[in-house]
Amino acid sequence: MAAPDTLLIPYENFEYARFRHLGRYGAGNQFMGYVTYAYPKYYHTEEVGPDGQISWREHTNCFAVLHRFGLAGQHLWIDVERVSGARGSEEEDWSNLEKMIKGLGEVEFCDIRVKPFQMEVDKVVHGLIYECERDEEDDSEHEWVMLEPNDIMFHPPWDSGEYST
Repeated sequence: MAAPDTLLIPYENFEYARFRHLGRYGAGNQFMGYVTYAYPKYYHTEEVGPDGQISWREHTNCFAVLHRFGLAGQHLWIDVERVSGARGSEEEDWSNLEKMIKGLGEVEFCDIRVKPFQMEVDKVVHGLIYECERDEEDDSEHEWVMLEPNDIMFHPPWDSGEYST
């Protein structure tokens, strides 16, 4: 088994759809955007106040992510913006992503076909990452492509758009 040349990601046009922010822009280039948490979901920083006291501050590891792909599906660029991720901030978080998409110019929301890729931004792995595992009991192989850090698993056949969460 081998990594797919390209993978179909289906455009979904309904409330709370996972793939509502994807399509084409420019001269046929493609894009995919989402708001997601990364592992660990929460992290803490140590801060020293004006009086010298140390306090711990909790942060969420939540991002608006916009991937750009070429006409043939090759990954071109990633824009990552930290967003609140707090309860009640969903509208503001998603509006940050929508501003990023507006920066692409005129867009057409539709299915896209893109190539697997992997990269790291600020210690967070992003990508469509191909994985294959052999089952020792029956000697069968299982393969999938993970959208990270979203934890969405795409299944063969790669042109089906089938995924699970």
